[in-house]
Order: sequence, then structure tokens, then C-alpha cells
Amino acid sequence: MKILFVGYHNPRFISFTEYIERAITSLGHTLEVFDFRDWRIPARIRQRVPALHSRDMRRINRDLIRRVEKFRPDLLIVNGGWTIFPETVSEIRSSFKVITVNWIADFPLMFNDYLRNGPYYDYFFTCGTDALNKYREAGNKNGYWLPFACDPAIHKPIDLSAEEKKKYACDICFVGSNYTERVEILEKLTDFDLGIWGIGWKRIPKNSPLGSSIRGGVVTPDEWVKIFSASKMVLNIIGHRCDVMEPYVDEKDFRMTNTKVFEILGCGAFQLVDAKADVMTLFEDKKHLVCYRNADELIDLIKSYLADPGQRKMVAGEGRTEVLKKHTYRHRIEEILSIISRKA
Repeated sequence: MKILFVGYHNPRFISFTEYIERAITSLGHTLEVFDFRDWRIPARIRQRVPALHSRDMRRINRDLIRRVEKFRPDLLIVNGGWTIFPETVSEIRSSFKVITVNWIADFPLMFNDYLRNGPYYDYFFTCGTDALNKYREAGNKNGYWLPFACDPAIHKPIDLSAEEKKKYACDICFVGSNYTERVEILEKLTDFDLGIWGIGWKRIPKNSPLGSSIRGGVVTPDEWVKIFSASKMVLNIIGHRCDVMEPYVDEKDFRMTNTKVFEILGCGAFQLVDAKADVMTLFEDKKHLVCYRNADELIDLIKSYLADPGQRKMVAGEGRTEVLKKHTYRHRIEEILSIISRKA
């Protein structure tokens, strides 16, 4: 099958986009890639001159149609693609008879835009049931749940050198951005051997109890897989009121996993994660990973599992087996193709 994938490559590190591309090619399909943020006009200018922004948007859409005309794909998969106009999708479907798919990763950011654009695609996939519920509540019938996953070639246990073990070792590690809710939880864990890496942590106040736990800033996947391999436990705080999301979604409506749920399991690490509904649907608590519901329960769980390395090893092993069996990006592409074939 010829597949045109519309995504965005983060210039700093490999991410969701590349994992999808690797899965497509590993399944033997012919792949071409189109960057939906292929701007010609710098952002600092586009932000000041709306007419130039609109002009660049129109060019991106014309370029996509030209690519479809030249490549003649059987399937178009768009990863969100907020720059792609609904009328562009309609033209691709009608003029070139291409099956169109949108798979969004970012909920709830820009979800109202995706809510409007989704019905123009043949199939609309969301990474969380929260987004899917809102999509269906709006009356749309072409929506499906398709969670994140892992890439076994990237997310795997790593043999560490003595120097790397010394650099990254800790009882509990957290890798992620600095959000208010995460600060509140992590500040309650400073009695443990805690290591924190990620965006924004170096900006915490000098008198913060977390100061001695900050071990680094932005880390790329090739480094954080080492952190996971060196740590006894990996803490994954998905949260419900991360600063960028709080204005968009109520706590009770936030159900989805994040990418780290699958990536940590792929690395064969013992994972502590907040008990989101989608996590509990996909994995079994205390068998594949361990879920907590509040900071007090988290502290008790940390104490219990720190004292039981055999149980940590068993849970980590079961988690890795499960994620490799059911939750890789190859599985996700296969699911998309299976749904299309059933509906054909």
C-alpha cells in the first residue's frame, strides 16, 4: 500500500511522528512524508502579519494536494495537522479517491479545531477516550480510540556503563516538564532518593525542597531510556491540571494516557502512574504497572515496593511483555488498516 503521512518532525528529538513512520515502513508499505508545518515565512513575521500567515497556510495546502496528485497514495494519514483545511481533505477524497485518516495526539489543545475538521476525514482516531467521547457527543460517527504506543527499537532496556549507572541511578526518577501539579506531588517525595529531569525544572525557586533532586534539563529519548534503566522506579505523573491543559478540560473528563505509559513499559522499567481511566483499561494495576490515586497512596506504594525488589522486577517484566504484545506502533497501524478493511 502507498501511504502519505502528514506530520511534523521535532528538530530536537525523535517522537510520535517518527515512530509512526517507522511502523509503516516496517510493515512493508511505501511511505512518503509531508510536513504540515513547512513554513516559508518565519513565525515572528507571521504572528505580526495575519495576511502572511494565511498566505503560507494556503501554500501548504496547495503543496499537499500537489503531493497527493504526484504520489497517488492509497491512504492519507494526518497526525492532527491543524494547518490542513477541511476543503483540502474533501478535495483529496473526491478528486483522487484517497482514504483519509486523522490521528490526533494532542487533547485538549486545539481540539475545537479538530472537532470541526474531523468529519471531513473518512476515519478520525483519538489517543484518549476523553477526546473520543467529546467527538461523538458532537454527533460525529467516524471516530475511534487509538492510544499511544511504544517503538521497541527505541524503548527498550539499556546496558549501562559504570559511569552511566552513577550518573543516572536513583530510587525514583521523574522525566517530564515542570507543571504546578507535578511540583506539588514531587515536593512530597523529597525524603526519597529522587531524580528529576525535564523542561523548566531549573527555574524553580532557590528555596524549593526539590533543588537537590533536579538532575538535568531537556533529555532526548536516547538519554531518558538510560535514566529509566538506571532507576529502581519510574514515576509517571499524567495529571489532570497540567498548566497547559487546565483551561480546556475538567478533571473528571481527563482520561487519557500519555506516551510515557507505553515507553516506560517498553524499557522494562517499574512504573508508578496516576490511575487514569484509559491506563486502567489497557493495563492491569499491580500486574503490568502500579497506579496511585493521591500523593499519600503514592508514598505508601513507594515504601512498599522499594522494600520488595523481587516484586518490582516481576511487575516490570509483565509490563514489558504486555506492551510488546499489544501496544507497539506496528499494532496501531495494523489497527487502522483493519478498521478500514472492515468498513470497506
